[in-house]
Amino acid sequence: MANAELKKNLIEGICSVVGEEEGLTKYELKTTSIQKDEENRIQIVAIGPMNDRPTKSVLLLGETGAGKTSIINAMVNHLFGVALEDNFRFQLKDYTGSDDKHQVDNQTEYITAYLIYHQTGMHFEGNCVLIDTPGFGDTKVPLEKLKVFLTKDFGLNNLNCIGLVAKANQNRILAHHIETFTKFTSILGNNVSGISKLLATFASDSDPALVEVMRHTGIQFTDVYRLDNWPLYVTDTVDLSEKSHHAYLQYKWNNMQAEYARFFEALLESSPVSLKPTRDLIEATNHLEQIKGKLKKNVKATAELVNTLRREKISLNQYEDQAKKITWKVQERKEHIEKFPVLSGFHVHNCEICQQTCTDFCMDPSGVTPALAGTGAGIGSATVTGIGSAITAGAVTGAEVGIFGGPIGVMVGGGIGTIIGLTTGLIVGLVTRKSYSKCPIASCGTCSRNKCTHDMADHEIQKEKYILSETFEEKINHLEKSKYDEITENITKLRRVIQSNEKALNDFKEKLTVSARDLVECTNKVVELSFGYKSLNPTSFIDEMITEERENSHHVELLMMLKNAVILMLGSVEN
Repeated sequence: MANAELKKNLIEGICSVVGEEEGLTKYELKTTSIQKDEENRIQIVAIGPMNDRPTKSVLLLGETGAGKTSIINAMVNHLFGVALEDNFRFQLKDYTGSDDKHQVDNQTEYITAYLIYHQTGMHFEGNCVLIDTPGFGDTKVPLEKLKVFLTKDFGLNNLNCIGLVAKANQNRILAHHIETFTKFTSILGNNVSGISKLLATFASDSDPALVEVMRHTGIQFTDVYRLDNWPLYVTDTVDLSEKSHHAYLQYKWNNMQAEYARFFEALLESSPVSLKPTRDLIEATNHLEQIKGKLKKNVKATAELVNTLRREKISLNQYEDQAKKITWKVQERKEHIEKFPVLSGFHVHNCEICQQTCTDFCMDPSGVTPALAGTGAGIGSATVTGIGSAITAGAVTGAEVGIFGGPIGVMVGGGIGTIIGLTTGLIVGLVTRKSYSKCPIASCGTCSRNKCTHDMADHEIQKEKYILSETFEEKINHLEKSKYDEITENITKLRRVIQSNEKALNDFKEKLTVSARDLVECTNKVVELSFGYKSLNPTSFIDEMITEERENSHHVELLMMLKNAVILMLGSVEN
């Protein structure tokens, strides 16, 4: 009786007719907006008067066309006790944001949380929140909306159920289905694994394949509900005498209601799971995305700097080669001929035509006769030297002769000494005063020394010899010097730039190392907190970047080095 009164009050108070087909009227339940985020397309709407009963929350996830909206409408009809025999059905307002009503089950633009307050006559003893999410047709936009919904303050801090919606008649899960399911479940904390349920839509008695296929993908769930919503909008328009048709329809209806009853009974008994680990996980995944973005930026900047340094060093080598080829100064050789005295007692033969000394230190002792007939000074010096040095020797010699004795012997000895002294003096005079005016070498024909081809008669006998010396004078080509200075200035500037860029490169390498370490640490944290990302690996991010940058060999080279560093870090963490 209470249920009939409830349905009547709903129809008369908060419903509007939105369609009628084959004797079945569709009523749209009016909702009250509690909270709305237009920017992120999230809203909370309520049905019924507010109360303080316990609230159970259900989050539905599934790809586009899996039947999430149909499940919610079927749940609403179950909660309000609609029977097969009733000639009406309830449904919730379409929040797709489209005027095309044919897209109701095709794409849900908003994340809409329907807060259904308990009312007398309902088939549920508490309040219920049914959260409808966008389909997986576009994995990025719905995923970002879901992150915002789970982290922002929309008055929802706990969940009682994660409903993974998939078609039961789908016996093959494609790779993109696995990827999208994994992405959506990956933002949920690991504490939700116990409240995850598989809601198999379009189910029949012969659809057991889905469960095995889903388990094979590694997606976790603790229970399965086979939901065939086909009877919800089917009317028994034929004559009731055709009992077989009516019995089949009633059978399908009862099965549908039994599964929903089992679902809500389990929901009523469930314990809430905090969204804090999920929020921590989302924060960690957002940080991971920031790290990836920073890593991409640093890789790009580092690669560009490496290429810049390569070009600069090539330019530096070219400048240095150019500088080496420029001859802007030369050493000019100059010869100087000077005369220098020779040692006493020697003379030289100089060719005045060649301006060179052809014979050095001539010691020829000839010319004795001219020496004997020389100057009185020569004889005098010889006599004085002979007598003065040999008187004693003469006396001795006379005594030795022994022919004369006494004074006569002394006189004889003195005479002999005089002769000996004179001879000795003449010889000493020859040695100390050689004549070089008529050196025999001077008449020996053609000179062949030092490449000289002139006659010796043309040479002069002199006491000074020719000495050839050379000096070097530096000559500067100012035009070439200007070019050289310009190039060396460029070299100096370029070396400073290279030095600065090498320092910057070291800084970038340090940043890459820090980013790689952060990537490993954050990935491990995400895996630890995550419900769905158990196989997450930091090298997979780098592999994605390598794929994206495959056209840029320098980026790929740097990313491969970074990947090896990450592998080493992972190894050290495991050990």
